[in-house]
Amino acid sequence: MKKHLLAVLATLTYLPLAAQEFRATLSGRITDPSGAAVGGAKIEARLLATGAVTSSASAGDGSYQLSFLTPGAYVITVEKTGFRKSVREGVNLQVAERGVADITLAIGETTQSITVAADTALIETESADRGLTIESKRMLNTPLQGRNIFAQAWSAPGVSVTAGVQRLRPFDIAGSSGMAISGGRPSGNEVLIDGVSNLTRAGSVAYVPPAEGTGEFKVQTTSYDAQYGWTTGGVINVVTKSGGNQWHGSAFEFLQNTRLNANTFNSNRNGIARSSSHINTFGGDVSGPILKNKLFFAFSYENIRQVIPDPFATSVPTALQKDGDFSQTYFARDAAGALQIQTIYDPFTTRDGPGGTLLRDVFAGNRIPANRINPIAKSVLGLIPLGNVPGNSTTQLSNLVSTGGTRKFTDFFPEYSSRVDYNLSENTRLFVRYSRNALAEERGFIYSTTSTINPAETSGNTPFKRENHSATIQLTRTLSPSSVLDFRLGLARFLGQSGSSIGKGANITGMGFSQQFGSQAVAWFPRFDWGGNYSGAGSSPTNNDPIGQTNSFQGSFSKNAGRHSVKTGGEFRLQRAYIRNPGFWAGTFSFDQTFTGRDPLRSEPGSGHPIASFLLGTAGSGGLDVNTQLARQQRLFSVFVQDDIRVTSKLKLNFGLRWDFLGPLTDRFNSLTRGFDTESVSPLRAPGVNLKGGLRFAGAGGNNRGIFDHDWNNFGPRFGAAYQLNSKTVLRGGYGLIYAQTFDDPGAAPGFSQRTPMVTSIRTGVPQNTLTNPFPDGILQPVGSSLGLATFLGNGFNVSDPTRVVPWTHQFSFEVQRELPGQFLVSAAYVGSRIRGLSVTKPINEIPREAFARGAADLTRNVTNPLAGLLPGTALNGATVQQQQLLRPFIQFTGINQLNRAEGTSAYNSFQLMIYKRLSNGLNFSMAYTNSKTLDRTSYANAQDTQLEKVVAVWDIPQNVQINGLYELPFGKGKKFGSSLHPTIGRMIGGWEVSAIARIQEGQPMNFPANAAATGADPRLSDRSLDRWFNTCTQLPTGATRGCVGSEPPVWTIRQPFTFQRWSSRISSVRKPAINNLDVSVIKNNKITERINLLFRVDFLNATNTPQFFNGPVTDANSGNFGRIAGAMDQSNLPRFIQISMKLNF
Repeated sequence: MKKHLLAVLATLTYLPLAAQEFRATLSGRITDPSGAAVGGAKIEARLLATGAVTSSASAGDGSYQLSFLTPGAYVITVEKTGFRKSVREGVNLQVAERGVADITLAIGETTQSITVAADTALIETESADRGLTIESKRMLNTPLQGRNIFAQAWSAPGVSVTAGVQRLRPFDIAGSSGMAISGGRPSGNEVLIDGVSNLTRAGSVAYVPPAEGTGEFKVQTTSYDAQYGWTTGGVINVVTKSGGNQWHGSAFEFLQNTRLNANTFNSNRNGIARSSSHINTFGGDVSGPILKNKLFFAFSYENIRQVIPDPFATSVPTALQKDGDFSQTYFARDAAGALQIQTIYDPFTTRDGPGGTLLRDVFAGNRIPANRINPIAKSVLGLIPLGNVPGNSTTQLSNLVSTGGTRKFTDFFPEYSSRVDYNLSENTRLFVRYSRNALAEERGFIYSTTSTINPAETSGNTPFKRENHSATIQLTRTLSPSSVLDFRLGLARFLGQSGSSIGKGANITGMGFSQQFGSQAVAWFPRFDWGGNYSGAGSSPTNNDPIGQTNSFQGSFSKNAGRHSVKTGGEFRLQRAYIRNPGFWAGTFSFDQTFTGRDPLRSEPGSGHPIASFLLGTAGSGGLDVNTQLARQQRLFSVFVQDDIRVTSKLKLNFGLRWDFLGPLTDRFNSLTRGFDTESVSPLRAPGVNLKGGLRFAGAGGNNRGIFDHDWNNFGPRFGAAYQLNSKTVLRGGYGLIYAQTFDDPGAAPGFSQRTPMVTSIRTGVPQNTLTNPFPDGILQPVGSSLGLATFLGNGFNVSDPTRVVPWTHQFSFEVQRELPGQFLVSAAYVGSRIRGLSVTKPINEIPREAFARGAADLTRNVTNPLAGLLPGTALNGATVQQQQLLRPFIQFTGINQLNRAEGTSAYNSFQLMIYKRLSNGLNFSMAYTNSKTLDRTSYANAQDTQLEKVVAVWDIPQNVQINGLYELPFGKGKKFGSSLHPTIGRMIGGWEVSAIARIQEGQPMNFPANAAATGADPRLSDRSLDRWFNTCTQLPTGATRGCVGSEPPVWTIRQPFTFQRWSSRISSVRKPAINNLDVSVIKNNKITERINLLFRVDFLNATNTPQFFNGPVTDANSGNFGRIAGAMDQSNLPRFIQISMKLNF
């Protein structure tokens, strides 16, 4: 394989490296009046903005190509002795466009010329690549929340939003990245700024350019050109604005405040007044010449300052519950409407019952005695405020909501981008760009106020900081009329800081913890989780400081050879990430109903309560982290060759081949594993057992430093064809095998970052260690790889599969395009993809399938432990152990998850329709409709399964409509109506524009309810509501039912431990709420002079004030909010807000 690879590389050695291209190409054919080819004609393209000229010459067959054309308006000139000079004006080329201009020369003298206005065809006849370009004016004048340009990508067919987007400011990275393109994975798209990758190591957008600094924006939903790669779906191509010979600029301010906003759905529901909100966005841009026709600059600046509400709804314990009184705590109502009590059991009375069950005594009166309440729990609960609303009428959950005074974001966000273009000569051009932004944010509180900080505060990321740097240097050299060389250097650097300093300096022993624990733990308020809709107490420490940087070197060589246009080269990227994440260095403790339920072997709603478990100090799980700093590095290398063939004037073929290499992830300190060794003899010796297995470490014991093996076999052929039936119709289709960059970082490796687990129970159902002294054997320290196979004995861990390969996508499409009168383009296409090699997690230390079927009574039976006394500080050190532990393949460990197994697949099929109206008569819009289905095989329904489960994807969106448009009203001077009116009236009625973006997207499929099994009854409801989104009728283990209305049959039963899942993990027939959103802008242009315009604008974001509930209903069958949308009724979008602005353009 390596010899074959070296041969390929040797063939390309003489060529420069290549890159993804954002500039345009113009090609065509020069003929005489009879249609015969005219060779040797000189073709020049002059960019009107800068005067830069790109030249070429036609080949013997009359064909020509002009490469690396900066997007913009051009004048094309053709000269040939014996013919009149031809001048074609108004040729507009967009980002990554393959334009066509066939020119017929008239016989005559070259001193004579013929000038015509270009009539560029809307149909695309040069390739099968599909996408949508958003022009600068449309980008600036359509309503965008937070003025985030990446929201424009949603307007293309095949693009679906995969994350709840409450805010979409330039620093909201999740919202900027949360989209799936043509069946690809979210955060699996390539994002380019001026041809340079703009991704963090996690696959998210790193830098969001300001709208004023952006020239054009294109979403490429399928790309069969071999220069593009590292994506599972699409490519987003952004071109920054460059300067020209004329001075241009703007100054603007956008304002939004409380009086212009609607109230949130939840606040209206609870009778709470809207919170105060102030957002001020100001800035501007300026561009122009430094030396006419030679040196130009462009600079843009934007600053966002805001104080905005961050509404929440959560649950806190009631006054009675804080005192241990659960006599008025209910979980449901029966069919007659009577309240059903949540019964609390004493875990310290656990004993064997009949038939393999366990029994416990109920606390008298459903009250925990005061002398049994753990002092730590009492101390913490004393810091938690009481609810301020009644909450759920049955469960009393969702009883604390934002009142507007305590929960706010305060943001300061300056951003600028600067660019210099230099025409060194007619044949050599250079441009340099540097962009930067920085966010400083103080987030709001849940338990605290601005004057009083509560040490139990759960609001993290206080402060929150984020900083981005983005840069490009590009040099283009025309070697000859048919050959062009291009080089590019790129930088994308991302810095972030999150966490909270609120818990710093906490008195651990003063809270009630033991002196032993207090002397070893960091003086910080621990984290307590109570599950469900509770916010818990405590937050993660500050100093979670990820730094990511991508350095890239790219280049390309283009050659026009008659009917062939060849481009070749490659790209090199060096990605680095530095991560300092302290974790929970004072401990984190989670509580559920298991220890206070009737039988820990059975899941029963109405049995046990997490607050009751907390009051007793009996955590379900817990641990304390001692983490190391991570310094990751990964290298990417690509080479390609692309040949675009003009077979006839009607038929164009595109052939390409690309090879990608994704180097294995390494760490400066070798803090990575190299998989799990299943065969080596364990250093742990125990009588009567033959122990095998243990961790292998990168860079140790002769192992490779990389976490994965090298994957050399990544060759991706590409093919595209376009056949022009007539001047208005084209058929296009293509296929591409595309390899995707993966971001599979398992985090800190076992041994290098050490978690001390809390041993909560050794004998089934009986508490072992409590909060008072959670780690009696002390806190473990990292040992690195020094213990080898003995690392993490007695514990569970995650480990990556070292044989992982680079995932690949088969992408294909067939399309019909038709140009209609009035500058309309209609496109209908089938688009599909098949993704292979997706990462899958597989438990590899589970009990066998046949043993699993024995059931809870046998598997949880306590038996003699052959490892007793050998594994101190772990749950496997006691004299007895559960029977199931001895049935594991590697009994010296608990659960082991093998990550990044390249087994997953995905299948996407879609029909995509687009109607596009090029700007004419004041109207420019696009309408995209997608009907699609995405099926995944990326997880196992049961740990013992050998086949992946086939389910609809989480982001499967069957129906999706996006409309994006801009209309200049036809009134006033120079317009259809009112052009002859008095100038004063003309100015009043003229200059009006209306723009809008509408989005209608079907909801995502619902996950199958946790802790439940299906009875076969239909879960859908004809009269569903936010309080009951699906049929919640559930049969309890006692035979009783809950969540039923009338005579409904049970749809669910409570799933018991050690039973197999025999149903789909996702329900496509019950979907989360759809997304319906309309944003509208009204604009008034006021021309002061021919070159100066004062613009007034009003934006109506979420104009219809339609709430969205992207997260869908609660699907935990044991929750009191089962079936309710978001339990607390939090909406996932903003209520309507009105934004007013003023902008001066010159």
